[in-house]
Amino acid sequence: MPTRFHGGRGPRKDARRAEKTIREWENQSPDTWILLEITEQDDGEPVRRKLIAPAHDPENLQKAWKLHRGKGVLTMLTYDPPREPGPAVVVSAT
Repeated sequence: MPTRFHGGRGPRKDARRAEKTIREWENQSPDTWILLEITEQDDGEPVRRKLIAPAHDPENLQKAWKLHRGKGVLTMLTYDPPREPGPAVVVSAT
């Protein structure tokens, strides 16, 4: 069962410090924006990341992002894939 990160203390605190791939983080919190610290790169591409903060609204991550950016921490923002598939959009030019 995936662990959700909603703040607080206990085992979640240790889970935040864990380094994971982007897919591992995304699969852990569907329908959630997550701010990640990039901890390892390969040829300039992020390979490993640590969780900084999750949010349902990306505006709620602005303060944390600015704080980490000010410290020189390399970060990225991503949206975890939704649990339920959404409608498909098909574009057709005739």
